This record gives sequence, C-alpha cells and structure tokens, in this order.
Amino acid sequence: MSDNRGLKWQPTKEQLDNMILPAYTEMAKQSVAYVNKFECPPEYVADMLRDIADALTSIHPESKGNCSCC
Repeated sequence: MSDNRGLKWQPTKEQLDNMILPAYTEMAKQSVAYVNKFECPPEYVADMLRDIADALTSIHPESKGNCSCC
C-alpha cells in the first residue's frame, strides 16, 4: 500500500454516483424525518450532524479531516 498522507482523497465517479450521492440522499431524508419526529427546528438536527462529524474525525484523528487514509 502506498503512502498517500499528503494527497487528498477523491472518490471515483462510480463511488460518487453509486454510493456517495445515494448516501447523501438517504441521510438528508432521515434528517428531515428527525426534524418531523422531534418537532424541532432543522438547526437542531444540523447540530446533531456536526457533532457526528466531529466525533468521526476525533475517533480517526490520523485523517485530520481528510480521507487520505482510505
């Protein structure tokens, strides 16, 4: 495996079309469902998503916010 630490990871077109965009769509739908279920402002769910993002990068600190490790 080569050392890609200096490079920023970029998804392939196939990954983008077949995995990433559908995941974004599903997360957006689920987020709207939580806004409706919790009867809260969208900002509350947005804060939840930011907390999740912060937790992911702190659990995997060597990524330093980019996915060059993948």
